[in-house]
Amino acid sequence: MIIAKPCTTMKGLVIGAYSWEKPIKIDLTKTADCLKEKGYSIKRLIPGMLLIAGIEGWETSIYPSGKIIIKLLDEVKRGQDIARIVYYCAGVLEVVI
Repeated sequence: MIIAKPCTTMKGLVIGAYSWEKPIKIDLTKTADCLKEKGYSIKRLIPGMLLIAGIEGWETSIYPSGKIIIKLLDEVKRGQDIARIVYYCAGVLEVVI
């Protein structure tokens, strides 16, 4: 399940991935490699802590827990679409949908 909601501390969306089947854990290095292969920019990678990518023009922060913050975006549907790209690259999309 992908849940998107407005971020209360800054303008943007907070997106979470949830599954009853297994815990969500994202390998940020693997995800960064996949995103880069798909043509998205990788702005910063701190393995095991944080990945910041430019996806469809939006600065997207990705955490190992599956949490995603998309700065300045307020369209929930678009945020969920970006999250699906991230979760596909992380190899967890089939678990969260």
